[in-house]
Amino acid sequence: MLKVAMGLVLCLNAAFAGAGEPPDWFTPLRDAVYGYTGDAEYIARIGNEVEDRAKQELSGTDLLTMLSYCEFLIARAYHAEENNEQAERRVQRGFDYADSSVKDKPTSEAYRMMAENISRLCMLKSTAWVIANGLKVERYAKKGLEYDKRNGACAYLIASRWVYAPAPFGNVKKGITEMKKILSGSYDLQKEDYFNVYYSLAYGYIRNKRADEARSWLEKAAAVYPENKDLLNLIQGRAYMADSLNSTSPVNTDAE
Repeated sequence: MLKVAMGLVLCLNAAFAGAGEPPDWFTPLRDAVYGYTGDAEYIARIGNEVEDRAKQELSGTDLLTMLSYCEFLIARAYHAEENNEQAERRVQRGFDYADSSVKDKPTSEAYRMMAENISRLCMLKSTAWVIANGLKVERYAKKGLEYDKRNGACAYLIASRWVYAPAPFGNVKKGITEMKKILSGSYDLQKEDYFNVYYSLAYGYIRNKRADEARSWLEKAAAVYPENKDLLNLIQGRAYMADSLNSTSPVNTDAE
């Protein structure tokens, strides 16, 4: 399956080229995190170098937003290694940068980064904290869309709630529909946005016990970041579920 997926790379790269990629000095950090290249300390060093470059190239709200994104990505790397103390410290710093960016000059990307960092904090904080702050993810993402209706990352953050949240807060059928609307709509999507949407569609179909329908989305996600560990785990899970479905035929009335 992965061989087939790799055949999609050239086509997908053409799509990414029109989406307005971030500065070339930033993309190594993003790709290292999503592609799981190196450990968290290595990624933190890359992130620190990118932040230094950002301070040379940017200023004002653009700089604060970029610093927020860097801290968010570094936090993801630490979180993947279950170093939650470092992850929380970094993501809190990321949120503080985004908050300062909004206060300096509200922009779609600044609100997007507030939502991204709150979303990651929800994975690290207590249940009580999540109950008190979890809805801010959607609130900030919607504010981001008010400033730029084409911000695909904001649209994804809103749709992801339906795919990943447990009942009664989630609705996988609705999540799948909303993810497909992002792909068919007029949103600006970066490389990581495509990966996130493809992965979430695959996850949604697997969660709805429709493993075969997840296949094409797994292939598309693998064409973007084939070494992503979350994706590889999901592929293994799909294979396991497919084997299970050969002996059972569950009825899922919530399926799309």
